[in-house]
Amino acid sequence: MRTIRRVVALLAAILPAAAMAQAPQANTAYLSAEIGNGKVGLRCPADVYCSRVDSSGVLRAGYRLDPSWAAELSYRHVEADWGIWGYEYSAEVTGVGLGAAYTARLSTNVSAVARLGIVANKLELQPAVDVLSKNPGTLPTRSVKPYVGASLSWQFARRWSTSLNADWTRADLREVANGPKQTVTVRTLGAGIAFHF
Repeated sequence: MRTIRRVVALLAAILPAAAMAQAPQANTAYLSAEIGNGKVGLRCPADVYCSRVDSSGVLRAGYRLDPSWAAELSYRHVEADWGIWGYEYSAEVTGVGLGAAYTARLSTNVSAVARLGIVANKLELQPAVDVLSKNPGTLPTRSVKPYVGASLSWQFARRWSTSLNADWTRADLREVANGPKQTVTVRTLGAGIAFHF
């Protein structure tokens, strides 16, 4: 009889702790990394529009305030370059963003996420030069712009999820030093993986 009581007491102590460990926590942090392609909408030499798709990466650190809302800090990097009629033309965008993410559960493990925030962008433009011209160097332009994003997430394990993501923002650039600013669209599409603490 003592053995049964001990087993019951042990189960009474272990089962609530195990249930709490399995239950989703309202306040959790997460880290995610995404890779994919990025697009920077620029006007190439001779006013030829070009928007080369190239590589991109996004890192996010988030803190869930409740089951629906989270605050996020993000870092994004997009590279795009072109070669047109003997010219070389390239752009590199880096940005640090702060925003909110709203999660809507579609099923037990699948969620849709909408994002909104602001991002401090730095666009470094390598203006077009041909083989006989002197390279003017890289022209950096900084700006603060809003961003929006959307993703579809699948939680395949207790602490792991994977996602498909799309983000849009704008960035300013100058094609000549101290020249007028123009605004271009920056887009990232990527697949990501996240760890939930």
